[in-house]
Amino acid sequence: MQTQSLHRQACCHPLLVLLIALLLLAWVPALHAHASLVASKPDSGTILAQSPRTASLSFNESVSPLLMTLIRPDGSSEELGDVLMQDQRLELALPPMETEGTYGLSWRVISADGHPVGGTLTFAIGTPSANLMDSTRSNPVRNGLIWLARLLGYLGLFTGIGWVVYRALTSTSNQTSTQQSRLAPRMLALGAIALLLNLGLVGVDALDLPLSALFGTTAWKTAVSTSMGVAVLLGWVALACAALSWQARSPTSQKWLAALALTLLGASLASSGHASTADPACLSRPSVWLHVVALTLWMGSFLPLAYALEQAQESRLLTLFSRWIPAVLLVLILSGAALIYVQFDQLASLWESRYGQVLSAKLILVLLLLALGAYNRYRLTQAVLQQRSNARQALRRVVRLEYVLVVLILAVAALWRFTPPPRALAQLVSPTISSHIHTEAARADLLYIPATTQHPAILTVSLYEPDFSPLKAQEVEVIFSNPQAGVESITFPAELTRQDQWEVSNVELPHLASWDIRIQVLISDFERIHLDSTLDLQAD
Repeated sequence: MQTQSLHRQACCHPLLVLLIALLLLAWVPALHAHASLVASKPDSGTILAQSPRTASLSFNESVSPLLMTLIRPDGSSEELGDVLMQDQRLELALPPMETEGTYGLSWRVISADGHPVGGTLTFAIGTPSANLMDSTRSNPVRNGLIWLARLLGYLGLFTGIGWVVYRALTSTSNQTSTQQSRLAPRMLALGAIALLLNLGLVGVDALDLPLSALFGTTAWKTAVSTSMGVAVLLGWVALACAALSWQARSPTSQKWLAALALTLLGASLASSGHASTADPACLSRPSVWLHVVALTLWMGSFLPLAYALEQAQESRLLTLFSRWIPAVLLVLILSGAALIYVQFDQLASLWESRYGQVLSAKLILVLLLLALGAYNRYRLTQAVLQQRSNARQALRRVVRLEYVLVVLILAVAALWRFTPPPRALAQLVSPTISSHIHTEAARADLLYIPATTQHPAILTVSLYEPDFSPLKAQEVEVIFSNPQAGVESITFPAELTRQDQWEVSNVELPHLASWDIRIQVLISDFERIHLDSTLDLQAD
């Protein structure tokens, strides 16, 4: 009876692992693209007759403000603390600006994918300053530490958990050498420490603080509130499951704890970062999960195989790896292709963008690794299994070279932390025209995205009450007119996309420099308001 009970429990393990994985993937916060500034008030580069009392920053997704600084013409700066968040827009109260000259509004926010985003818009009051300010700052020491922490995290996670998986599958717990039994747990410990350092550096980078802020609480509180906090938590749980698998005596417990560690590792990397937050979400996140799992099974095999070759215990592991690797590589290639598809807007971005250049360098190294793998599979594996002389030493040397390539590949991949993907950059450089309407009855923010070869012109209208609360409307119509050009009114019905946001998704207009625009808003059967503005389309 006890044996049957244990058998039933073992059969439940696959379902339990799958259920936990699905719950974790569903629990991770909703996906968003890399945030980018799409409009501002005042517009960057404008010259104003008098000092504005407020400024607004509109983004393509919801963001959280981190640091807002006003830079005065004399170079002095003042941190702004009065920031009102209105969904995708930040409203800032500005201090008095009595001196004429060029001012800078330096902003730093954190996007939904956990990455800090910053920039500076400039505007002049009266006469612009003779010397334009340059607020671009870099911190090579901090960036170098961020890159190193990413690399060490990848090495600890992929190598450590991959080692645990292969040990559980080959049941070599009683044959593990002393050096191997020490190195694998150390790789897991390296992954745990690197994850902690990565979390702290997210907060330091987000708030643009010195590295000494790692010893305070502000950076850590900020980092924990981002998607990186979820990713690190899942990573730690994955490492804990791997450590338990390494210590377990029962082969069954080893296997299922290793499977759970591998599942959680995929969920960890799929919960944060550029790739996991790209549209469409139904493709990007599963692709990241599959890519991480396949990567761990491939790259995590090299060190255990090298040690097995030294101990003359390679037969079972080598046979298992040789049998699995075609399927693993197929999943790796297909998931990688899917991620390239969601990250790139055009083929030329592969060599024109920094993100594409990093990818190209990574792919070259991967091809070298595949070539070595093919040489191992078709020339050395059978020779080792047939116990030919010097075959084991030759394979061990090649496996070590493969691991060196793995380190180089992960070092290159860690550079993606500093290179937004082309689709995100396309949003940053996309020409947009914005306008703000403020009346006693309502407020409206207009964002016009001109037509490109990929999409028609789009007009987005965000409606608010005078106190910035969402304005509830039954219907919205947008009327374009240009009496000076003799063009009659053109009416477009708008569709509700969010609580306070309406969109005209296919704006077809004659090519004119500017348009008078009227927003007709039906509040109820007895109340209708209209908001008027002018859109200058000369940027189109």
